[in-house]
Amino acid sequence: MSDKRIIRSGIYALLLTGSLFFTGRAVAQKSNAVTKPAQVAVIARPFRDSVLLRWAPVNEALWSRANVNGYMIKRYTLLRNGALLPVPEEALLTSQPLHPLPLKAWEQVVKENEKYGAVAAQAIYGDNFQVDMPDKKSAAGIIEIYHKSQELQTRYSFALFSADQSFTVARAAALAFVDKTADPREKYLYQVYIAAGAAGPASDTGFVFTGYADHQPLPAPRDLQAVNAQKAVLLSWNKNLLEHVFTAYQVERSDDEGKTFHSLEQEPVVNADNEAKATGAQQRFFRIDTVQELDHRYVYRIKGISPFGEISPPSDTAQVYVTAMLAARPSITDAVVLNNSQVSLQWYMPPGKARVRAFELERAVAANKPYKKINQKELKPIDSFFVDESPLASNYYRVKVITNDGQVSWSLPRFVQLEDSTPPAAPAGLTGKISDKGVVQLSWPANKERDLYAYRVFRANVPDAEFVQVTKEPLLRNSFTDTITINTLTKYVYYKVVALDGHYNPSEFSLPLQLKRPDIIPPVPPSFTDLQAGENGIFLQWQRSTSEDVVQHELLRSKDTAWQLMHVFASADTTGAYTDTSALPGVTYRYAVAAVDDSHLRSLSKPVSAARISMGQSNRPALKAAVDREHKRIVLRWQRGGNITKYWLYRAETGKPYRLYSTLAGNENAFTDESLFINTTYRYKLKSFDKQQNSAMSEEVQVQY
Repeated sequence: MSDKRIIRSGIYALLLTGSLFFTGRAVAQKSNAVTKPAQVAVIARPFRDSVLLRWAPVNEALWSRANVNGYMIKRYTLLRNGALLPVPEEALLTSQPLHPLPLKAWEQVVKENEKYGAVAAQAIYGDNFQVDMPDKKSAAGIIEIYHKSQELQTRYSFALFSADQSFTVARAAALAFVDKTADPREKYLYQVYIAAGAAGPASDTGFVFTGYADHQPLPAPRDLQAVNAQKAVLLSWNKNLLEHVFTAYQVERSDDEGKTFHSLEQEPVVNADNEAKATGAQQRFFRIDTVQELDHRYVYRIKGISPFGEISPPSDTAQVYVTAMLAARPSITDAVVLNNSQVSLQWYMPPGKARVRAFELERAVAANKPYKKINQKELKPIDSFFVDESPLASNYYRVKVITNDGQVSWSLPRFVQLEDSTPPAAPAGLTGKISDKGVVQLSWPANKERDLYAYRVFRANVPDAEFVQVTKEPLLRNSFTDTITINTLTKYVYYKVVALDGHYNPSEFSLPLQLKRPDIIPPVPPSFTDLQAGENGIFLQWQRSTSEDVVQHELLRSKDTAWQLMHVFASADTTGAYTDTSALPGVTYRYAVAAVDDSHLRSLSKPVSAARISMGQSNRPALKAAVDREHKRIVLRWQRGGNITKYWLYRAETGKPYRLYSTLAGNENAFTDESLFINTTYRYKLKSFDKQQNSAMSEEVQVQY
C-alpha cells in the first residue's frame, strides 16, 4: 500500500490535528479499570455471552515491540454468583501471542473499512509514513530529518486512532479481543501484557476488572442544537458530557418532518480533541450541514459510536426551519408634518430573499429612549406609508420589519419635531421625607401632558431665597433622591419642581415643599437661678432653655438615684418657678430641669440639692430681738437648751422668702446682725437640733430697722 492511497482517503488533515480517544482517555473509561499505573491501558465492555477488550501501549516504542512480540491475555475469575472465590481461577485465553494480521489478510479488512483499515495497515506495514510536501530546497534537509524522527510516533498515532474508529480494525491490529467463554455469573480480572518476557505483571502489563454485572446500555447523546445559518444549519452538541463513552458520532437528518432519517455522510464525526477538559464554546462539537431548499423544516439527531463499535440510541431531535437570512433593512425616505398636528411617514424596503410578513412603526421621545409601537393595525409587506395622527412635540420614528420566521430589523431613526410654545403645567402635590442620614426622597404625581419630557428639581434653605437646581440633567421620572447636610442650625429645607416638554419649554415652579431637617442637636439646657428651703416647702426658680424648638420643660426630683417627674411645663407656659410642698422635712432632695424639643431630644440642667425645714415643737427656742441703733445692729437672744447641738438662724426681708442666714453652735444663746439697711423690716426664725437630729423652729420675730 502506498502513502498516496492514505492521503487520497481525505482524512489525513483530520487525523493530523486529532488525538487518540483510546490513549488519552482509556484510563478514564467507566470500566472499573485498575488504577495502578500501567504501560498497557485496558478497557472492557461486558455482555451476557462475551466480554470485549480494548487496549493500547502508552507509547510508540512499546507499540512497535508489541507488533513484533505480540500480546498475551490471562483471565482470573475472582467472583462467582456474587461470592469471592477462595482461590482465583487462572485461564490463559491466548495460546499464542496475538499479532497484527499479515499484510495480505488486511485486504478483506480494507474492503469492509476502507479508510481506517488502509490507514492502520499502512501504519503497521508501510515502507514509509511521510507526508508529501511541496519541494522547497531551502528547507528540504530539515524537513526530511524531522519526518524521520517523527515517523514512528506518527505510525503509532494513526494506528491507534484507526482502531478507535472500528472494532474490526482494532482486532486486525491486535488491539482488541473477544472473550466468548465469559460466564455472566462471574467477574474477571483480565491481564494484557506484551509477550516475550516474564508472564507476571511488569511495566508492559495492563489490567481491567469487569463482568456482566457491570454492563450498562449506551446512553444517548444529549443537548443537540440546530440553528439556521443562511442555506445551512449549524449543529452542535455537548462534548464533555460523554467524551469518555464515544469516539465518534453519526449525524442524521430527516427531510420529512422526522418520519425517516438518513446519515449526512459516510464517515462519522470523530472526537478529535485530547486537550484538558474544554470550557465555554470548546465544550461543544460543531457540524455544518449545507442545505439547498429554503423555507423547509429539517429534523436532526445524532448517535454515538463507542470504541467497541457499538452505536448508541439516537439523541432527542432538534428542528430548524431554514429560511433566507434578513440581510437588508428598511429606510425612512420621507417625513412631513401636516398642519402641525400629524406626521406623514414613507419608507422603502430593499428586495431580498427573506420573506417579509409585516411592518411596524415605532416612536420614542429620544433616540436612546424606549420605542413604542404606534400602528394599531398590522402593516402588510406592500405598505410603505403611515400617518401618525397623534404625534408628540418631539418624535423619533423607526420602521421595524418582521419576516415569516420571526427575523426582525429596524431602520435608522428619523427625527420629526412639531412647533410648540405652550409649556406644561407646574407640578403639584410634592411630598418628601428626610432620613436621619440626610437622604431626601421626593415624589409627586406625574404631569398629564402627552409631550412631557422631563423634570428639574430646585432647592433652597429659606423659602424667599433663590432656589438652586440640584438635577444635573433632565429627570425622566416623577421622583428624586437628594442628599443634604443635617449638622446645621438651619431647621428646614425647601424644594420646587419644574416640568419640561419635548421642546424644553419649562413650566412655572411648583409650590415650595417644606421639609424639616432631622434634629441631632439637643436644646440648650436650663439653669437654676434660686433655691430656698422653708417650712412650707422648697422653692425652686430657673432660667428656661433658649432653644426655639423646645416644646416643654420637665421638673425632676430624686432622693436616691432615680429621677421622678414632678411637673411638666408646656412651651406656652412661661413659668420658671415651682414650690415643692410634697418634700418631707429634714429629707435632702436633688432637683433638675429638663428641656425637651420637638425631636424628643433632651438636655438636663445641673442638679441642685435642698431639704425642707422642719417645724418640730420640742425644744423650740424662744427667740427675742432688740434694736441697738447706737451701734447700728440687731441683737438676737434665746434661752439655751440642755441637749442642743446646733442652731440654724433664718432671716427674711419684706416680701422675700426665708433664707439660711447663719449656723451657730449649741452652746451659744445670742447673735448680732450688723448687715442691715435703714427702713427695712427684718424677720427672724431660729431652728435648734438635738443629738438625735430632732429639730424645732422658733416663732417668728419681726424688727423694723
